[in-house]
Amino acid sequence: MIVSPEVFTAEIEQKEYSCIAIGPKGMDLPSYLMHGGKQCGYLIRDGEAPMPWYWQGFSIVEERRCFYFEKLNLFPITEIATTRRGKALSLVRDLSQALSTLPSRFLDLSSNTLPIWRIWAIEEGGFLILPQDLADLFSSCAEEEERYLMSSAWVHHGIHTPFALCDQMVQLLYFAYAGFPPFAQKATREDGFRALPLSLLATSVSEKTVTFIDGSLRMSLAKQREASGNAESQKALSWFFSATASLHWDAENRLQAPSYKDMRDNPTTSPFLQSQEKRANRVVFWRKKGWIVITVLLSSILVISFTTGRIKDALAPPYTAGLNQQQVIEEYFVGQNELDLQKMEASLGKKVKNPAAMEVTNLFVSRQTRQAYEGITTQVDPNKWIANGKPALLEGTFLYGVTDVSVKALDSTSYEVSSTLYSPYPYFEDQEGTMVEAGEVVIFRYNQVQVFTVELAKRGWFEITSITNRSVSKLDLLRVPTYQKGTMLPGTN
Repeated sequence: MIVSPEVFTAEIEQKEYSCIAIGPKGMDLPSYLMHGGKQCGYLIRDGEAPMPWYWQGFSIVEERRCFYFEKLNLFPITEIATTRRGKALSLVRDLSQALSTLPSRFLDLSSNTLPIWRIWAIEEGGFLILPQDLADLFSSCAEEEERYLMSSAWVHHGIHTPFALCDQMVQLLYFAYAGFPPFAQKATREDGFRALPLSLLATSVSEKTVTFIDGSLRMSLAKQREASGNAESQKALSWFFSATASLHWDAENRLQAPSYKDMRDNPTTSPFLQSQEKRANRVVFWRKKGWIVITVLLSSILVISFTTGRIKDALAPPYTAGLNQQQVIEEYFVGQNELDLQKMEASLGKKVKNPAAMEVTNLFVSRQTRQAYEGITTQVDPNKWIANGKPALLEGTFLYGVTDVSVKALDSTSYEVSSTLYSPYPYFEDQEGTMVEAGEVVIFRYNQVQVFTVELAKRGWFEITSITNRSVSKLDLLRVPTYQKGTMLPGTN
């Protein structure tokens, strides 16, 4: 159940103010909120242009820390699931109209959703939309479950970005009727964001309204694009306002909303939820453990094909035949960047140990498996990434490879090679357990120094006869932002 922060009236410095509770009086507040200017929110009243709004300050009232502001008769938008449920449709439609007047920079839809903490309705009509810094304050002071229900639970992955606010308005209607957000449950999210259909619930809302909500939550990308085009998300809300104009809403107010757990005991919804749990468990299994099964199978196939290939290759000159000593070394690293073990070993003499063989093999198998089952290539060559301006990476991918290869001759056959290695793996104990935030991938950068011996083979071409790892040292740790499959690459239109 979602519980919004309490709003109340209190006398502070001999004047009545409205207050919103943040938490107990002993909690620490982020220092950035105690100094400097405040971000402004907006008051949007019926028929009026948005008005900038500022909170006054912090205070402790009745053992609670709160922020206070000029008196307003507010209530949280979450009451549409309980005491305001009868007016949910009109309230959400009015909210869509209000949000459509606000600048996109203020809304900050980087996560494709507007945190519920920011949305407050006015008893006399209209809305107060809090600034993002206050939403961040609520988030930093809340328990993990509360933080999830007020923000992350409303994120719908894989939708057309301009359609994001329209989708959230539909989610609010679902929440008002069902009592819980449509995508809050882990099983729902693992099952391709397939929400429990409202049509399975005993409903007093018209069939047309239920069909609209259920259909909109599973709308295809093509239809989302048709509905919203490439407009800014708040401007695309005109679609939602128009689409809901003829809907009827007859739901009644209630003191407490049912929970998702209550649906497990409902004979009309239980079969759907049980099937969803099974589908979600399969997805989780294949994501976490399925790679082991596939890896064993592919490894067996690769060993057989690799062995056969080596026999054939032993009878023919390698593709590096004719290259000079430095070029042979450089081709070794080209093979590593391409996760091509055969290309790497074309540069090696017989029985020469390849120190990167195990790492390259593991990454190659993982890459091919994900490409076959998910249609994505997980490994990105850091040389290409740098040349492209270091863009965000597709979620689930990583950088691996070698850049800045510098070859220095020590004598006629020995070469010292310095290079920069990009890897998703921590090579040092103090790097293990590195925290990874949502929306990023962590890449470790190392400087490696190796000594290559390159000699002329009996058959007339140069080959690497030994590789010695002289040193590996930490350079830095890169936190590269990611974007989700099916969404627009950040920084593009």
